[in-house]
Amino acid sequence: MSGNGQRRWGSHRLKGSWADRIVRGAGLRGGELVLDLGAGAGALTRPLARQATRVVAVELHPGRVRALTAALGSTESVTVVHGDLLEVPLPRRPFRVVANPPYAIGAAVVRRITGLRSALTRADLVLPRWMARRYAASAPRGFSAEVGTHVPAAAFVPPPRSDSAVLVLRRVRNRR
Repeated sequence: MSGNGQRRWGSHRLKGSWADRIVRGAGLRGGELVLDLGAGAGALTRPLARQATRVVAVELHPGRVRALTAALGSTESVTVVHGDLLEVPLPRRPFRVVANPPYAIGAAVVRRITGLRSALTRADLVLPRWMARRYAASAPRGFSAEVGTHVPAAAFVPPPRSDSAVLVLRRVRNRR
């Protein structure tokens, strides 16, 4: 286990080329609000800032928040929020999620962003491949789910024990 608890909490940082690939695969369009839940060191936040109109990067670790703010704080399209991604209020207007959340709370993240009052339109979440497959077989109510890009363990630092995949969730009906 790494000394900073990354493995214990299931935190695996994406390498830059993989983060770029995941953001490209998300097919962002102009005007969208995008959340990076569990932004970490900003592997996804940086390419999101180049693609999205508005990015909210949520991170719990104070040191990472300071580093993200220093690196991206002057970028008009990015807001860095220090907080627990399972407790920070979700936007009331339609939003997207492109994130690599800690694996230990992956299921809780899916439940939260697909909840009854959520305005989520689409999410691209990097999760353990077994978990992405499980959601693809039984999508949360009101959403379709599919397994997207395969992400090998070597795409992360530290590498997880198994491969990952992008779980793509899309709203299929308006619940309001």
